[in-house]
Order: sequence, then C-alpha cells, then structure tokens
Amino acid sequence: MNAENTTVRNKVDWKLLWAKTDRKGNNDRYHPLICHMLDVAAVFGLVWDNYLSSSFRKRLTSAFKDVDVRTLLVFVAGAHDIGKANPGFQRKNTDLSNLLELPFSDNDQNHPHGFISASVLKDFLGSSEVSALLGQITGGHHGVFPRCMELRMGVDKLGNKKWTTARQDLLEIFANTVGFDFNRDCKFAEEIEDPFIVSVLAGFISVVDWIGSNQDFFPCAAERGKAIKISDTEYWRKAQEQAQQALEKLGWSPFVSFAEETRFGTVFTGFTANSLQTTAIELTSKQTSSYLMIVEAPMGQGKTEAAFYAADLAMCRGFARGMYVAMPTQATGNAMFKRVLDDYLKQRGHKGKLNLQLVHGNALLTQLAEVPEGEIPNYEPKSIGDDGDDTEAQSWFTAKKRPLLAPFGVGTIDQSLLSVLQTKHWFVRQFGLAGKVVIFDEVHAYDAYMSTILERLLHWLAELDCTVILLSATLPEEKRKALTRAYSGQDNSEYKRYPRITLAKPRHYLSVQANEASVCKEIPMGKSRPVSLEFGRTDLDSLTTTLTLRLEHGGCAAVICNTVNRSIEVFKHLQDNLIKTECLLFHARTLQMWRHDREKDVLRKFGKGEKQADGNYLNQNRPARAVLVATQVIEQSLDLDFDLMVSEIAPVDLLLQRLGRLHRHQRERQQGLESPQFIVLCDAEKAGPSLESFGKSIEFIYDRYILLRTWLTLRERDKIEIPTEIEELVESVYGTEGSEGDDSWIKALREARTDMESKHSESEKSACRLLVSKPKDPSDLIEQFNDQLADDENPEDHKSVRAATREGDPSITIVMLPADMVLANEPKIPEVRKLLDRSTKISHRGVFCAMLSEGELPKQWSKDAHLRHIRCLRLDEQGIGRIKNYKIKVNRKLGIEIEKEDKNNV
Repeated sequence: MNAENTTVRNKVDWKLLWAKTDRKGNNDRYHPLICHMLDVAAVFGLVWDNYLSSSFRKRLTSAFKDVDVRTLLVFVAGAHDIGKANPGFQRKNTDLSNLLELPFSDNDQNHPHGFISASVLKDFLGSSEVSALLGQITGGHHGVFPRCMELRMGVDKLGNKKWTTARQDLLEIFANTVGFDFNRDCKFAEEIEDPFIVSVLAGFISVVDWIGSNQDFFPCAAERGKAIKISDTEYWRKAQEQAQQALEKLGWSPFVSFAEETRFGTVFTGFTANSLQTTAIELTSKQTSSYLMIVEAPMGQGKTEAAFYAADLAMCRGFARGMYVAMPTQATGNAMFKRVLDDYLKQRGHKGKLNLQLVHGNALLTQLAEVPEGEIPNYEPKSIGDDGDDTEAQSWFTAKKRPLLAPFGVGTIDQSLLSVLQTKHWFVRQFGLAGKVVIFDEVHAYDAYMSTILERLLHWLAELDCTVILLSATLPEEKRKALTRAYSGQDNSEYKRYPRITLAKPRHYLSVQANEASVCKEIPMGKSRPVSLEFGRTDLDSLTTTLTLRLEHGGCAAVICNTVNRSIEVFKHLQDNLIKTECLLFHARTLQMWRHDREKDVLRKFGKGEKQADGNYLNQNRPARAVLVATQVIEQSLDLDFDLMVSEIAPVDLLLQRLGRLHRHQRERQQGLESPQFIVLCDAEKAGPSLESFGKSIEFIYDRYILLRTWLTLRERDKIEIPTEIEELVESVYGTEGSEGDDSWIKALREARTDMESKHSESEKSACRLLVSKPKDPSDLIEQFNDQLADDENPEDHKSVRAATREGDPSITIVMLPADMVLANEPKIPEVRKLLDRSTKISHRGVFCAMLSEGELPKQWSKDAHLRHIRCLRLDEQGIGRIKNYKIKVNRKLGIEIEKEDKNNV
C-alpha cells in the first residue's frame, strides 16, 4: 500500500462481501466480512487490555519500535480474514456472490483464505520482513502457517485488479474504523528476532477469532436483498459491547485481579512454613522475573504448598498471569483440582472470574459444578470454522483443552507436552501457557521418549517467560542437570546433597544460556525413619498367606500391581481366600462413572482423616481390615495412608514413590503394624544369578536393565532409611556407578543395557521427528514448520502422523452402551456427559485394531468435538460386548476384562 493512498473508493458495496452465513437455518442471513473483522478486533482489544499481564504486553511491544503496538495488532488480528475477499471463497454462496459487482471466472480457485490473507497483508503493510512475518502469523489462524513460497499467487486465487481494489478499500475502511494509521503505525524495525512473537501472537489471534466467530455472541448482521443501515462506526461500538458480553459468558470477564503479596501463613491459614517451605520462600522471594525451581524432597513434606506459594508470589508481583498444574495421571489431576480449589483459591482472595479448570481427556465429567463462580459454561460454540467444519475449533472450548486458556488450570502433563509437538494450533497451547507459572508434580525418571519432549517444552517455557516449578521425590542427578540445562542453557548446575532446591533463570533467543548462574540449596534433612524391607514370591497363595498373617489384628494394606490384568487376577484370588477382609480393586480400565466412584471411595476409606488433639489422625471411614489391590494409579499424588504395603518389583524410584503411601500420617496402628513394612514381590534369589525374566508384561512396561539394577541395589537390604537413603538408592540404579555383582550379573547387565540404549535411541529419534523446532529466528521458525500432525485424538491416524505424548500401543476410547439404547441426533452437553460417563480408554492392541476396523462410529457424533473420534460397543444384558474374536466383559467391581472367544485370557 502506498502511504498517500488513504482515500476510500466505494466502487463496490463492501458490505456484500460475506464472512459467515447463518447456522440456524435462515439462508438469507449473513455476516459481512467487515463486521466479522470488527468483531475479532473488538475481542482482541479487550483481551489485550484486561487478560494479558503488563510483562506479557511489554514483551510483545518490545519486538516493535516507534509503533502503537496495540493498535497495530488490533488491526492485524481483525484483518486475519481479509483473504475471504476472493472470488473462490465468495462464490461458495451464489445468492450473495450474484449481488457483488465483481468479476468471477471459471478458473477461480478456492485457495485457503488464511494464505491469501497473509499475502494481502504483506503487501498492504509495506514491503518489509516484518510485514511479511505479520502476514504469515495472521494467515496461520487455521493451524498451519503459510510459507513464503506459498504467498506467490495469481488471478486464479486472488482475482483480477478489481478484487485487489476491493480488498484494499475494505482494509482502509477497517483501518479507519479501528484507528489504525498506516503512516504512524507501520514504522517497523528492520526485522523481528523474538520467536515469542510467532507462537503467542498466532495463538492469540486464533483464540479471539474463535470467540469472534461464534454466532451466539455475534449474530449475522445482514439479510440478503435488504440494505444495511448500521454504519461501520456504529457497528464497531456494537462489536465492542458484544465482545464484552461474550467474554463474560465465557467466564473470562471480570478479568482476574490478583491479591496483594502476603506471608505463607496468610496464604495457607493456620500453617507455619516448615524447613522445605522456608528454603523455597527464601529463594523465590528474591525473584522479580521468571525462573525454574526444582524441589527435591521426600513424599509428604509440603512440596505442593511451597510451589503454590511461589506461584502466588509470581502472580502478585505481576510477572505471571496465571497457573497451570501438570499432573502425571487423570486420577492425580482430579485430586489436585480439589487441592487448588479448597486449599488455595477459595482462601486467597483474588478477584474476578478465577476460571479454575480441569484439563484431561475426561475433564468434562470430573469438574461439573465444582467451581460455580469461576467455571466456564459448557456452551456449544457454532460457526467457528468455514463450510460447516468447525469441530476442530470447537474442540478448544471443550473441557479437555480450554483450561490451557483459563487463568488457572489443573490437568495431565500431556496437554502441556502437546504445545511443542507439530500439531495444528500448537501455538494456541503455547499462548495459553505463556507468562504463567507451570507446576509439574511428581517429576521422575521419565522414559526417553517423554523426556525428549519435556526438555523441548522447558526450552520453550523459558522463551515464553514462564516460571516453571518441578516437584520430585526421586529425581536422578543426571535428570536434574538435564532439566536445568533445557530451561537455562547452562551445563554447570552445582551439586548439593538431597533434599535440595535448584533455581535457574531462563535463556532467551539469541542467547545460548541464561545470564545468571543457577543455584542449589540444601534443605535440612529432618528426622529419618526406617522402613522395613522384605521380599516375597509372586505366587498368589504365598501372597494370601502373607496378608493373612500380617493383618491378623486388622489393618489396611495395599497391593500394587504393574498391569491391569494382574491386578484383576490378584483381586479375584484375595477376595476368594481372605477371611473377614474387605477387598477393593482400583485401576483405570473401567467405565468413567465407576472410576470416579472408586476413586472417591478409596480416598474416603484410606485418606488422611481429621487431626486429633493428640496429633494423631483419625479417619472414621477407615476399614478395620482391608486390602486395596491397585495399579500405578495410587503411586503418585493421592493422599493415601496404608499400614502395610506389598508391591511387584518396579524401578527403584517408583518403589520409593509407592512407599510414600505407607505410614504417611501419624495415627494409631494395629498390633504388628506399628512400624512401616514394605514387601517387594520378585522371584529372583537374593544371592543367586540374575533372573532370566521379571515377566513379559513387566519388562514391556519397564526397562529390564533398570529392574536388574533395582534388584541388585535392594536385594541385600532389610530396611530403607527415609529420607537419608533416597538419593543413594536412586543414584545406585540410574547413576554411572553401582554394583554389578558376579560375572553372570555383569553379562546380564551389559546385554540389558545395550538393549535399553538401543530402544532409548529409537525413542528419542521418534520424539524428535514430532517436535516443534527450538526457539529461533521467527521467519525460520515458520518456514521450517509445516508438518500437520494429528492431535492424538483420532485413533485412525497412523502413528507416523500422530502427535503422541507417550510411547506405546495406541489407545481408543469406547462408549459401552446397552444394545437397545437410542442415540440422540444432536447430543447436547448433558447427553454428552452421560455418554462419556460410560466410556473407557483401551490400549489392548487386538481390541484397538478390531474396534478401528469394525467398531460402531455413530454418525450423530461426527460434529461433536467431544465424541467425534469415539467408538461405540453394544452390550448384552450380562454386560458383555463382542468385537471380532474378542469378548469384552464390563463389570462394576472388576472393571473391563478382555478375553479371546476361546476363553484364554489375553
């Protein structure tokens, strides 16, 4: 655009250029393109002014020089759909295109309008690298950025000169309306070097476009054949009013205003900071900008409260705009949701819509009315996409994804990991996380695949000015260094003995590493307690005998199994053979409605209870004699307390995690269980050669090398001192030095290590193929990214194009329904909840393939963002479903059993 060319040429009635048509069945109603552009600009301006922190706005502003950045970006965001002013798009509605005094041709192509927007904006804003970059960022609002080579277009995509004039006229009208002055606001720097601009601005524009596209908030403003009486200035005022109402309806407004900074004892009323929390406060109280903090301490030492207080300081001081807590599993996410709500948000006094949201695959089921003052309503967005395909955009307003956009979110680690995988709209996740405190609970020795993704995520979180807090009880030293290096770029993390806190500052592109050195501070060790360590055989009769003897006078025991199938087998046997003992089973392979009930039941019976005057805890619901058989779902974060624990062999760090649920709180114990007793089940001999196999199913889950090192480390012990021996045990397994035993052990370890390193190498390569590149020059970041990986929701996507956050067999979600149940044609949120209540996720390879090829995929669900990739299995009166040669038995007590039709368990 030439600087002199600012006179509007009304050769075309620009209000006949349409952006949306009515989705409620009125074929005559439509929404003019200029109105949609003003809608989105209005939402952008409100979110900029109220939702973004001052440091967030400052970071965006610093990328430009001598420019009114707010006005520029309001214009750019609103102009995102200028590419719809092309013959290919406009002729999709012939009734409206026939009214346009613009030429159409048989050669017109329906090119992606985002790509056309990028090309048009580049030319309109002037010939510079910055204008080209802004065009590409804006043009990526449908999930994929256009590359420079894709911006070269001819008349078949853009139309002739009349179309060019019409687009320029429309942009000038729009610019004048929103107050954008080309001469004043386009004095760009020669280039922008900050990669923050790419993901944050692209995500920002995508989100406000989705909000501004919803016809519940912004209804069609025009009717075919009737004059539009409202002026662009009048509509701009109306759009701003509608934007405010939309943000209120969504729960974003009133926007959050954080309380004043205060002491730990005020944030957590009635609590005095312990030595761990005092150390954390000492370090974090000195911080005025983002940082990484790694807190390593034993289970039950108050790490979570230390993290919440550090987050609170960051938010109150203005260098964080919210908090996201990433948990290892759905069950732990559910429990943490309650802690954030009850222990922090309800007490803290922050103002505005707090929007505490739970984010994982089944979050719609778990929050319900937990936060009536802050919950985003479960509205059903419509008309977000084009040609009726708005399901992808709708999915960002489902319970699974929207918490990333809310000020406070709790969920699984997976949704945060997806922000660095090359999915469509990866940058929306980064926008949601940018500038927040991100807390990762129960960080441990992740497998090579997930570790590769996590380290790339930490690199990006540093770039996005996120304060990151990692909590762990059992983090290997090399892993601590790797995580610190990923965030700070520094490779010189100092060593202090466990328990400890490490604090590091972020690196920002172009810098290779942070300017300040990381620090590590010891936490006072505290009193050590011995835990008796014993070993037992894996056969069920021996286990039954052990439990019978140990629970002779009562007590609550946990038996932790490594697979669902084994847990069901153990539960059946114990239920049949233990006398006067309540037996419960807890695993993830069950219907969601039953899983939630079981989780609540387990917490009710084996939870902490109330503290008494004598300092002991009393749980009135605690059974007199009970055994909980469970999988790894109770391994982390759940506040459970058992008198006795039995566990199948697992990596030492996970055994220590499980042990954290043993004698967790001070209470009166039954005779014989006054001191903690931990029994590890393994058929290896204490002094013999290495075990040929720990079991096919166990070695499928855990590396054989790590299991061998674990057994070597533990086999001659009869107790573990907590916390003094935690670091020694973890390093003995994961460190470079450790006992190797006799010659047979040396050979077994070398073979297992070679196999593990080979698998790890392949896993790292697999993860790297999926990753968004490291922060780099914005133009290079856009040009080098073009993979369109699926969002790990559609089971039909091949693993080579699926952005999986975890390695292993793919899973499929199945809704189990009675054979005669009739499905609603357009299920609403209440019906969706009922259906998801009857769902489960299955990773069994045979069932996965069978459901994929022959499972029912109801057409009624295809347009629902929650249900579109879910299969349906019909059950008979006995709760049995069949698919190919598999029988799937659904039972409230046992969960879901999978059998071949020949009756042999799989």
